Amino acid sequence: MIMQIRIGITLVLFVLFAHTSRGQSDEPKFYHWSFGISSGDIIHNLFNTVDTNRSYAAFVLEYTGKKYALQVGFRPGYNLTDTRHEGFTDSEITEAVSFSHHINFTRTIFEDRRWVFKAGLKYQGGWSQEDITKDSGFDKIITRRLQWNAGGGPVVDFRFMIHPRISLGTEASLVYIYSESELQQHFTNFPDFDTTMDTVSSDKVEVSEPMTIYLRFHF
Repeated sequence: MIMQIRIGITLVLFVLFAHTSRGQSDEPKFYHWSFGISSGDIIHNLFNTVDTNRSYAAFVLEYTGKKYALQVGFRPGYNLTDTRHEGFTDSEITEAVSFSHHINFTRTIFEDRRWVFKAGLKYQGGWSQEDITKDSGFDKIITRRLQWNAGGGPVVDFRFMIHPRISLGTEASLVYIYSESELQQHFTNFPDFDTTMDTVSSDKVEVSEPMTIYLRFHF
């Protein structure tokens, strides 16, 4: 009799464990990390379109909890052109370096199996340096433009889940931005003549509409 009771209890526990395991496997798995690539940059590289100034991030990395998320986006930039005139020693080299970034702190407002809507705060900033080097053979004169900006404001984020590991999304924001720009001139052989030609500062409120779609991989 005791043996039959033990067998019965074992069978009940086995059935309960199997049912629980099946229920857990049916639930979609939650992934905390995601990495996104801007579709605008993918299209640009595929079709070799004109390289315009894109203010949105090229790559985004995000950590998501049950309700809150922290996202970092960035865009590096580099361009070099070398102009040399045939029959002359003069040359002109233009070198531009830039880096922009943003940090979003958001809270999930709505979520189901397909759609996710988030809202929160955004910080964004950027820096760039453009050097135009003119070499006459007698001296190298570098005309340098330095720029930086920073600001913040509210942001909203929309996502569509194609698969638990893949999603498409875009965002929009209203950001107050302060920026400064400085124009300098440097003389390689006569550094005493180095000077700052112009300094300009400005501020504005910028409405960033959805400009690209991010293809995200969740892991």
